[in-house]
Amino acid sequence: MGNLSEHFNSRDFDCRCGECRNDIRIHLGLVGALEMIGANFRRTPKIVSAFRCEYYNDKHNIGKKNSHSKGKAVHIYVDGAKLSELYNYAKTIPEIRGLGYYPDENCIHIDTRALDKGAEKDEWYKENRNIRPMSPEAKAKYGLL
Repeated sequence: MGNLSEHFNSRDFDCRCGECRNDIRIHLGLVGALEMIGANFRRTPKIVSAFRCEYYNDKHNIGKKNSHSKGKAVHIYVDGAKLSELYNYAKTIPEIRGLGYYPDENCIHIDTRALDKGAEKDEWYKENRNIRPMSPEAKAKYGLL
């Protein structure tokens, strides 16, 4: 694969396992959402984690059917941006349908999963290695909308 957009190419989305052949899939709607985030913050988002192969999922005891293994999810941060501002902006992008807030890891999860008609975005946060559904209390604690 060549360049995917102005600021991203396929290598940015490679699996981090070190074992696979990097035969990856990348959802172009996800790339578009990343470009929107970059334009808003005037800095290219840094990808912490993207595509995950079967080996990676097995090694980390992650289910095989997840947005990362479908090329539809990334963990990101933006240099100089508050994590809460990044989360709040990402929430406004229609293509982003899954959104996780990971303050201990200083990143957010975004994904372009399919949603049932009329379903709302899936939101959660990860605290002390535990993933929990987003709650009004967590939103208040972290300054999220």
